[in-house]
Amino acid sequence: MKPAHATALLAASVLLLSACDIPTTGVVEAGGPASGIPPTVAIYLIRDGALVAVPRMISDAGEPVTAVESLLKGPTPQERRQQLTTELARPLSATTLPTPSPTEPLPEESVRLMAETDRISLELPGYAGKLTSLAANQVICTAGRAYLLTRPDLDSTTVTVTVTDAAGGTFDGGVERCPEL
Repeated sequence: MKPAHATALLAASVLLLSACDIPTTGVVEAGGPASGIPPTVAIYLIRDGALVAVPRMISDAGEPVTAVESLLKGPTPQERRQQLTTELARPLSATTLPTPSPTEPLPEESVRLMAETDRISLELPGYAGKLTSLAANQVICTAGRAYLLTRPDLDSTTVTVTVTDAAGGTFDGGVERCPEL
């Protein structure tokens, strides 16, 4: 195509498009924000004896209870293929039932939460058993990061998480030492 033809074609296109008489509009209110993809939260699993932040899609990512309940279900099959494990007790024996997925409901016992502005306390259900330090850190990091998702005004260095296990053991920690996603 010759340059003169290309210029003429471009000019004709601009003229036609400007003559469409489509009025401009401002913002059109059409309801709530788009949805369909569940929010992602960091769940803390273990690889080679160290905490690893793993993204999980859960319905209520900003709620520490929902995040910890997802953590208590253990690694998904895909996470296990990535050599990720947990030190947390499983709610059901893996030999009697298939591994629960992160979206299935837990048994009747659930995590209990008490929250203040910069401090959250969690009490784990009986099936979670007695925690090791590493298992407690899994819970502290998971709950703390979930809590911070919906509280952008808080600094991660000021949030403290207290976890009480089924044996009455208490563990305190901060989110600042947790690995990022």
